[in-house]
Amino acid sequence: MLISNEQVFEKLFREYYSHLCNYAGRYIIDSQIREDIVQVFFISIWEKKNLSVTSETFLPYAYRSIKNSCINYYKAEIIKEDFLTTLTEEWKDQLNEEEDFIYQKEVQLALQKLPEKCREIFLLKCVTGLRYKEIAEVSNISVNTVKYHIGEAFRIMREELKYLTFLFFLIFF
Repeated sequence: MLISNEQVFEKLFREYYSHLCNYAGRYIIDSQIREDIVQVFFISIWEKKNLSVTSETFLPYAYRSIKNSCINYYKAEIIKEDFLTTLTEEWKDQLNEEEDFIYQKEVQLALQKLPEKCREIFLLKCVTGLRYKEIAEVSNISVNTVKYHIGEAFRIMREELKYLTFLFFLIFF
């Protein structure tokens, strides 16, 4: 079926829009940004008049496209000066959602003791849930460098929170 057929396009949109927004949620926390990414995806496939899809090929194509768009979003965000601040705020929001979590301040202080690049990589992993390869791509560094920064972040966090060792394992494992 050709996407240029309005009925085919509308069926795909209605059937998969919310599902694809949920999928983008694996990478992007902000629901508005997720919806924007999915809408841009649908606009792009509509503009590809000769794109032919089947029910078997549409979802894999959509998943790959949306995942790449999410990664590109983070690449663009890293360029902005306030990216680290935004991730830190999202991290704080996640901690604040846990009303019973009485060690919020300790974890936030430990997070601030991480070197800047290490904190950025750590937050990309913890807040966005990106994989090492995706973090490497977004940050323009090697996968081994990502592994180093994640390991260093865990080492520092473990040291800073050593009196809360049980808590550290609950949060990160």
